[in-house]
Amino acid sequence: MRLLKTGLASMLLTAGLIGSHASADEYLIKNATLHTATAKGTLAQADVLVVDGKIVNVGQEISAGQKTIVIDGSGKHVTPGLINASTNIGLVEISAVSNTVDASTKLPGVSASFNISPAINFRSTLVPQNRINGLTRAIVLPRVGESIFAGQGAAIALHSSMRGLLKEKVAIFAAYGESGASKAGGSRASAMQLLDQAFSDAKYLRRNENRYLPGFQWEFSLSLADLKALYPVLDRKTPLVISAHRADDILRLIALAKKHSFKLVIAGGGEAWMVGKALADAKVPVIMDPINNLPQFESLAVRLDGAARLYQAGVKLLFTGGGSHNGHLVRQSAGNAVAYGMPAEAAIEAMTINTAEVFSLYNYGQIKPGMDADLVIWDGDPLEITSNPDAVFIQGEKQPMVSRATRLRDRYWELQDNHQQAYRQ
Repeated sequence: MRLLKTGLASMLLTAGLIGSHASADEYLIKNATLHTATAKGTLAQADVLVVDGKIVNVGQEISAGQKTIVIDGSGKHVTPGLINASTNIGLVEISAVSNTVDASTKLPGVSASFNISPAINFRSTLVPQNRINGLTRAIVLPRVGESIFAGQGAAIALHSSMRGLLKEKVAIFAAYGESGASKAGGSRASAMQLLDQAFSDAKYLRRNENRYLPGFQWEFSLSLADLKALYPVLDRKTPLVISAHRADDILRLIALAKKHSFKLVIAGGGEAWMVGKALADAKVPVIMDPINNLPQFESLAVRLDGAARLYQAGVKLLFTGGGSHNGHLVRQSAGNAVAYGMPAEAAIEAMTINTAEVFSLYNYGQIKPGMDADLVIWDGDPLEITSNPDAVFIQGEKQPMVSRATRLRDRYWELQDNHQQAYRQ
């Protein structure tokens, strides 16, 4: 994020690149380098026409209508709006203050059925902070509480309005490895037993649900609400995202998914590169932070070229990084993946269309006609950390490039020799 004022601000405003309050919904970005996240790859000196929140045309020498706002993209790069595949945006404000954290529950009988959507705060300061840095959407997941099942996540758009919830229950999140073992008696063996039993119980309950009405005695590994929450997973409508790092843990989870026929997504994947072929053959995507190469006991073989190796093996990758307060730094993580051998366009896809496909976010993630106009205009290569957004669009609406940080910058930039000034309205 840039905190420096420049004399170019008024010029950029005139050109329609920052801070515009125009009410029109039709924009034409001309002569930009487009990173389409499609089979067409990167298009040089191309145009994008946005009408009523949708991309309606991509090409060259597209004509502007009378009401079209034309943005000169010469020397600029345009990507789909970025998405971080694993965040707590809207669920946490100050990590060290428990009253501002809504990401987990200790309530008995609420694990797989725990839906975090009602807790998401779209007025959180994390929303504009990430939005002005190119993040337009995010997958918001619950944290593990007292069970290996954390609950159900949501997909959000980082609108400047309260219209951010795109889709509830995009996936059920669970933990394996060290984290899962700690919630299941201290052993991976018991964690695997609980996962296996939960799916077996859910299958049995669905076949015999009329026998388990209120007032009847029943005994399952999870509550009825939690088991019923697993039905969409068993129907392959909703993926199960399980955190795991160790290579043998990942292989066991692939076997579990095959046994119960559900869509598996691995989160973390420190040693996933070691079992890339198995993941590719099973069509299991991996959510990872490519910059994370600090070895732990469950990821001793983690390495910076892990993302490149998984890509070469044919694994679909989804990127995260930066935590929730700086979720936009997923772009830095992607840039590091490119530095260690991953193609640049594949890295952009890992922050856009791949995540959209895994979590069934239709009409988003590519620059092509029919897609929602989530677009970011960058002043340089989007995978270079020194590049910054000049403009951000979410569903065709140009977003204000303002956050708490920029307001503080503007308030205290000019002290007019009053160095004792602490606050002013």
